[in-house]
Amino acid sequence: MDLYQHTQQLLDTEKYAIQGKRASPNFRKTNRFGLVYPSTYQLGMSSLGMQVIHATLNGREDTSCERVFIPESQYIQELIRKKIPLFSLETQTPLNSFDIVGFSVSFESDYVNIVRALKLGNIPQLSEERTEWDPLIIAGGINISYNPEPLADFIDVFVVGEAELTIHTFMDKFHDWKMSNSPKADLLESLGKEPGFYVPSFYDVTYQDDGTVENVKAQNGFPAKVTSAAVPVLDNVQTCTHIHTPNTEFSNAHLIEIVRGCGRQCRFCVADYARRWPRHRSVENTLALAEKAREITDRIGLVGASISDHPQINEIASGLVDRGFRISCASLRAETVETPLLDALADSDQGTITIAPEVATEDLQKVVNKAIPRERLYHVFEEALKRDILNLRLYFLIGVPYETPADVTAIVDMAKEMRTLLLPHAKRSGKIGRISFTISPMVPKPHTPFQWVPMEPPKTIAKKLDYLKREINRLGSIKVSSASARMAHQEAVLARGDRRLGKVILELANGNSWNNAFRQYGLAPDFYALRQRSFSEINPWDHLDLNVKPQFLQLEHNKHEKGFMTSACDTTVCKKCGAC
Repeated sequence: MDLYQHTQQLLDTEKYAIQGKRASPNFRKTNRFGLVYPSTYQLGMSSLGMQVIHATLNGREDTSCERVFIPESQYIQELIRKKIPLFSLETQTPLNSFDIVGFSVSFESDYVNIVRALKLGNIPQLSEERTEWDPLIIAGGINISYNPEPLADFIDVFVVGEAELTIHTFMDKFHDWKMSNSPKADLLESLGKEPGFYVPSFYDVTYQDDGTVENVKAQNGFPAKVTSAAVPVLDNVQTCTHIHTPNTEFSNAHLIEIVRGCGRQCRFCVADYARRWPRHRSVENTLALAEKAREITDRIGLVGASISDHPQINEIASGLVDRGFRISCASLRAETVETPLLDALADSDQGTITIAPEVATEDLQKVVNKAIPRERLYHVFEEALKRDILNLRLYFLIGVPYETPADVTAIVDMAKEMRTLLLPHAKRSGKIGRISFTISPMVPKPHTPFQWVPMEPPKTIAKKLDYLKREINRLGSIKVSSASARMAHQEAVLARGDRRLGKVILELANGNSWNNAFRQYGLAPDFYALRQRSFSEINPWDHLDLNVKPQFLQLEHNKHEKGFMTSACDTTVCKKCGAC
């Protein structure tokens, strides 16, 4: 099967929930938009952001939007061998034939694929090398919003913040410009003065001798601070699954975002600070969005930063179940899980609940500002077991500031205690549940109180991960998985990087290795990931205003330091985990 046949096969499996039928691209529409998810179809179609922007653009009378994904490696080799440019899913249109190419970016690890996609699509990779006849290149997403600088060499316009509303501003301006036959510089100048858009070519960056940023200066007429855009009322946007396909992670569920943002201010969480205030979808609107998918599936997946924090979550859950739907939930907050929600999950035959304690000791709970009483966590698990919700998925962080060996071994202790709760139920009911621990290295992110702290070295993190996997796996009935320490380090580099990383990303996209790419330009990954930053330093992202004051972040940073200076190591514990 060649790539064209594979593409048609993917299309044939899709069902449209909102439109009711597939909307074929209208070639008479003035503006053609190629929406690229810089990874595979399976991952891209799991992204609500990708789906919502695709549906929003196709809802305009002047715009036709088609999806583009990075194919699997064997198909990439086919493109290169046959000299076929990367093309769209709907009509197999070459990427370089679109008026606009927009990247929906979810992860730093996709940065290299953005540059690869441009090359595969026969589009000059560097913005400065593109002509008036090349597509306009834009990009958006949560990580783009908190620090787009590593991609500044490749992207003409960044969409900063939530794009569901500002994408209309963008398309209106693009349409007017296209009708005017003016040079592309006029469009960029117009967009660069609008809130929610960042045109990097209008900002000049200088560096000091030590490699830190000396200044980010806006050219005349452009704002010194780029303002982030936000959707004020969640009911006004249909953030739900628009296209159903079996070839995706959530193949059997209609996803609906019912919570956006969070007000709890966990100090490691960029989603909290970048989307500061919580917004909730109404009960009525949630039920209406669920009804649109009834003919396709009866499984509704409720999505958001903390589902159980929704003030009407019990009404939503009960209302969906009463209407014959089955529900599943993203991560729950143990303090706010109540009986009606658990009952609705049990009635939906939901076998798993997910909770993120993040850390296992009270001291570290104070550091990260996420205090979940252990007794409350155990209570929720026991209540879930009573309802035959037998599986529990827990998420933890390691490498948190001021973490001691005792904090690491406390995760193992919690695993033992969770297993103690599970076994009596298994003996009584004959049903064996499963507990899963997912452990991730903490990556300090921009626009959070931890943006100034160094990440823990990968070798130290790897030792802790090895210890936790070994000790938890030997317990039985508990599965432990983790992210890679090396990949987390690379994520930290790209998350906190500056424009000089553009040269490195280009080298990586063209096949060079990570270490060689940095060495070639005299840059050090640890400079970005492992270095303590002072409050007086200018960060590469400081000219982006995400609606949270730097003074507030500094205040929160100082709170986590107070009273938590690193204590002397317990050598007995150190020998256990090997972290020191």
